[in-house]
Amino acid sequence: MNSNEFEEAYLDMKSGKLDSALEKFLKLVEKEPSAEVWINIGNIYRRKNLLAKAMESYKRAMEINPESAEALFNMGCTYYQMGKYFEALNLLKKAENLGLKDPKLKIVKALCRVKLNLPNPFEGLSDDERKLVKDLLKDG
Repeated sequence: MNSNEFEEAYLDMKSGKLDSALEKFLKLVEKEPSAEVWINIGNIYRRKNLLAKAMESYKRAMEINPESAEALFNMGCTYYQMGKYFEALNLLKKAENLGLKDPKLKIVKALCRVKLNLPNPFEGLSDDERKLVKDLLKDG
Protein backbone atom coordinates (compact mmCIF):
# COMPACT_ATOMS: atom_id res chain seq x y z
CA MET A 1 0.00 0.00 0.00
CA ASN A 2 1.28 3.45 -0.86
CA SER A 3 1.75 5.09 2.52
CA ASN A 4 1.64 8.60 1.01
CA GLU A 5 -1.79 7.90 -0.52
CA PHE A 6 -3.01 6.41 2.76
CA GLU A 7 -1.71 9.35 4.78
CA GLU A 8 -3.31 11.85 2.38
CA ALA A 9 -6.68 10.08 2.64
CA TYR A 10 -6.38 9.83 6.42
CA LEU A 11 -5.56 13.53 6.78
CA ASP A 12 -8.56 14.41 4.60
CA MET A 13 -10.75 12.28 6.86
CA LYS A 14 -9.39 13.85 10.04
CA SER A 15 -9.90 17.36 8.67
CA GLY A 16 -13.53 16.63 7.77
CA LYS A 17 -13.06 16.29 3.99
CA LEU A 18 -15.05 13.07 4.06
CA ASP A 19 -15.97 12.83 0.37
CA SER A 20 -12.36 13.36 -0.71
CA ALA A 21 -11.09 10.87 1.88
CA LEU A 22 -13.68 8.28 0.90
CA GLU A 23 -12.75 8.56 -2.77
CA LYS A 24 -9.05 8.11 -1.94
CA PHE A 25 -9.61 5.17 0.41
CA LEU A 26 -11.85 3.44 -2.15
CA LYS A 27 -9.10 3.77 -4.78
CA LEU A 28 -6.57 2.37 -2.30
CA VAL A 29 -8.74 -0.62 -1.39
CA GLU A 30 -9.20 -1.45 -5.07
CA LYS A 31 -5.43 -1.69 -5.51
CA GLU A 32 -4.71 -3.56 -2.32
CA PRO A 33 -7.51 -4.53 0.08
CA SER A 34 -6.55 -4.15 3.72
CA ALA A 35 -8.45 -4.26 6.99
CA GLU A 36 -7.08 -0.84 7.95
CA VAL A 37 -8.40 0.81 4.79
CA TRP A 38 -11.81 -0.89 5.11
CA ILE A 39 -12.04 0.32 8.73
CA ASN A 40 -11.37 3.88 7.64
CA ILE A 41 -13.96 3.58 4.87
CA GLY A 42 -16.43 2.36 7.50
CA ASN A 43 -15.55 5.24 9.80
CA ILE A 44 -16.29 7.72 7.03
CA TYR A 45 -19.64 6.08 6.28
CA ARG A 46 -20.45 6.11 10.01
CA ARG A 47 -19.63 9.83 10.25
CA LYS A 48 -21.92 10.39 7.26
CA ASN A 49 -24.60 8.35 9.11
CA LEU A 50 -24.62 5.67 6.38
CA LEU A 51 -24.66 2.94 8.99
CA ALA A 52 -25.42 -0.05 6.75
CA LYS A 53 -22.50 0.85 4.48
CA ALA A 54 -20.30 1.35 7.55
CA MET A 55 -21.22 -2.08 8.86
CA GLU A 56 -20.50 -3.67 5.48
CA SER A 57 -17.07 -2.01 5.41
CA TYR A 58 -16.22 -3.31 8.90
CA LYS A 59 -17.33 -6.79 7.85
CA ARG A 60 -14.98 -6.60 4.85
CA ALA A 61 -12.18 -5.66 7.27
CA MET A 62 -13.07 -8.70 9.41
CA GLU A 63 -12.89 -10.96 6.33
CA ILE A 64 -9.29 -9.83 5.83
CA ASN A 65 -8.38 -9.87 9.52
CA PRO A 66 -10.82 -11.88 11.69
CA GLU A 67 -8.89 -10.83 14.81
CA SER A 68 -9.27 -7.08 14.18
CA ALA A 69 -10.23 -5.61 17.54
CA GLU A 70 -10.54 -2.21 15.88
CA ALA A 71 -13.10 -3.47 13.36
CA LEU A 72 -15.09 -5.13 16.17
CA PHE A 73 -15.00 -1.91 18.20
CA ASN A 74 -16.25 0.13 15.26
CA MET A 75 -18.98 -2.42 14.51
CA GLY A 76 -20.01 -2.16 18.16
CA CYS A 77 -20.15 1.63 17.93
CA THR A 78 -22.25 1.35 14.77
CA TYR A 79 -24.67 -1.02 16.49
CA TYR A 80 -24.88 1.46 19.36
CA GLN A 81 -25.82 4.21 16.89
CA MET A 82 -28.49 1.87 15.47
CA GLY A 83 -29.94 1.35 18.95
CA LYS A 84 -28.86 -2.31 19.00
CA TYR A 85 -27.25 -2.12 22.44
CA PHE A 86 -27.03 -5.86 23.18
CA GLU A 87 -25.22 -6.56 19.89
CA ALA A 88 -23.00 -3.53 20.47
CA LEU A 89 -22.02 -4.65 23.96
CA ASN A 90 -21.14 -8.16 22.76
CA LEU A 91 -18.85 -6.83 20.03
CA LEU A 92 -17.24 -4.34 22.39
CA LYS A 93 -16.47 -7.15 24.83
CA LYS A 94 -14.91 -9.18 22.01
CA ALA A 95 -12.75 -6.20 21.02
CA GLU A 96 -11.66 -5.82 24.63
CA ASN A 97 -10.86 -9.54 24.89
CA LEU A 98 -8.66 -9.17 21.79
CA GLY A 99 -6.66 -6.53 23.64
CA LEU A 100 -8.10 -3.22 22.41
CA LYS A 101 -7.02 -0.44 24.78
CA ASP A 102 -8.98 2.49 23.27
CA PRO A 103 -10.26 4.65 26.16
CA LYS A 104 -13.56 5.12 24.29
CA LEU A 105 -14.23 1.39 24.69
CA LYS A 106 -15.09 1.71 28.38
CA ILE A 107 -17.35 4.69 27.66
CA VAL A 108 -19.37 2.99 24.92
CA LYS A 109 -19.66 -0.20 26.99
CA ALA A 110 -21.04 1.85 29.89
CA LEU A 111 -23.51 3.61 27.57
CA CYS A 112 -24.71 0.20 26.36
CA ARG A 113 -25.08 -1.08 29.92
CA VAL A 114 -27.14 1.99 30.87
CA LYS A 115 -29.37 1.61 27.81
CA LEU A 116 -29.87 -2.10 28.63
CA ASN A 117 -30.63 -1.31 32.30
CA LEU A 118 -27.87 -3.66 33.43
CA PRO A 119 -26.67 -3.53 37.04
CA ASN A 120 -23.61 -1.43 37.87
CA PRO A 121 -23.31 0.27 34.46
CA PHE A 122 -20.53 2.58 35.71
CA GLU A 123 -18.41 -0.16 37.26
CA GLY A 124 -14.71 0.30 36.55
CA LEU A 125 -15.06 3.91 35.39
CA SER A 126 -13.21 6.85 36.88
CA ASP A 127 -15.19 9.86 38.13
CA ASP A 128 -14.36 11.74 34.91
CA GLU A 129 -15.51 8.81 32.79
CA ARG A 130 -18.77 8.53 34.76
CA LYS A 131 -19.41 12.23 34.23
CA LEU A 132 -18.71 11.87 30.51
CA VAL A 133 -21.16 8.97 30.19
CA LYS A 134 -23.85 10.93 32.06
CA ASP A 135 -23.24 13.98 29.87
CA LEU A 136 -23.46 11.87 26.71
CA LEU A 137 -26.73 10.37 27.90
CA LYS A 138 -28.17 13.86 28.52
CA ASP A 139 -27.16 14.95 25.01
CA GLY A 140 -29.00 12.08 23.43
